Amino acid sequence: MLLLTISSTTFATDAALAKILASLTKEQHALLYQYGTLNTWAGPAVADSFWRQHQPELGSISPEQGKLLAAELLANTELSYAMKKPSRLQALWGVFTASRLLIGLAALVGAFAIIQLLGRYIPTLWRKLLRYLSPLFRWLFSPRMLTWELFIAGLAGVYWGPHIDSVEIRTGVIQVGLLMVWAQLTAILTRQYEVKDYLNVIKDCFDQYHTEKHAFLYVSLPALFTAVLIFGITRVCPDMWYRYELIVPAMIGLYALPFIPRLEPILSRVLLPFTYDRLRAKDRRLAAYVVVSLVVWVAILLLPIVPREALLTLTFGLIGALLLISMADVLHSNGKNYWWLQLVTLAFLFTVVLAGAQQGLLLFTWAGLGGMLVYVLIKYWEMPTMFGWSWKNKRAWGALGMALLIWGIAVLIRSRPEWFTLFPG
Repeated sequence: MLLLTISSTTFATDAALAKILASLTKEQHALLYQYGTLNTWAGPAVADSFWRQHQPELGSISPEQGKLLAAELLANTELSYAMKKPSRLQALWGVFTASRLLIGLAALVGAFAIIQLLGRYIPTLWRKLLRYLSPLFRWLFSPRMLTWELFIAGLAGVYWGPHIDSVEIRTGVIQVGLLMVWAQLTAILTRQYEVKDYLNVIKDCFDQYHTEKHAFLYVSLPALFTAVLIFGITRVCPDMWYRYELIVPAMIGLYALPFIPRLEPILSRVLLPFTYDRLRAKDRRLAAYVVVSLVVWVAILLLPIVPREALLTLTFGLIGALLLISMADVLHSNGKNYWWLQLVTLAFLFTVVLAGAQQGLLLFTWAGLGGMLVYVLIKYWEMPTMFGWSWKNKRAWGALGMALLIWGIAVLIRSRPEWFTLFPG
């Protein structure tokens, strides 16, 4: 009982401080930040003197509350430099900016003049080059050779990209390199060098119009090779976002492995346990892919060291997939399967919230709560139609009701925040 009382008191104090922090003006933010800085570096005596001097401006905030708010602002405030008054430094800055603009203008004028000069001699030189080098060009830029050249260029971008200093250029080179490797390796293995052609081959593989060997060769192998490249990038590149991307090609490669189609009838039973004669093959395949993703999600969560980035990406994908297939118009199944899908979807969303609390990941909890909100809104529009209600000519009233529903959820969160705060205080 004593522990519960202490926990409730701490939560109430935090809630009161959060309300005060949300109501502070910019001037009060600045005064509290200065007070915290003085208390840290100049000592309590100087800080207390500053507090007494500015007490009227801070209103009803007590010194104890001021110390806590100042510590919070000091830990989570980032200062930025902006020149507000004319100065010699600002003038010199303008001078150097003007000089850079003039240099750029000079380069532009010079380039225009050089282009005009070259225009007199380029046509003759170009005709001679075409006459002698056209066979070589036709060979170099044939669809097959161009595919190999782009594949090698993509590998070069992936290999040397992480050593580029500029974040923007480095990211662009690596991302384009990965896309080129994935696409061109698919084109090489399928021997279809037009984008639309090998995309049709990939679609046919997922529709099981090709053998398992072809599906592994055309889909799984390029995806897994790209995943290996991304994993290598994470070992040498300081950027964090490649750890989030790693799971995407890995899961696509997993879906196309030879044993997945064989297990499809068994895997689909997890989400569609009740027999239904009108169940479509693509619905069964989609359910199997979702089950495979759930198994991978649980396996990652049970690892001794959890790769949180990959788990977070897979979580968002699973939330979207489960919300999609839980809609009656997407996955055509009978009533029992429909209600079972609702139960699985809600169970996964609750599991995500609890996993976020256990792992100490606030974004996981937000993802789970956000998924629940979207689920409630989807069912708000869907459930009445299942009982014969039609939204035709009533969408404005429906939108108004949805607004009231969202408002009610917001009021509930604001009045009972402890129901939505699973992290230890």
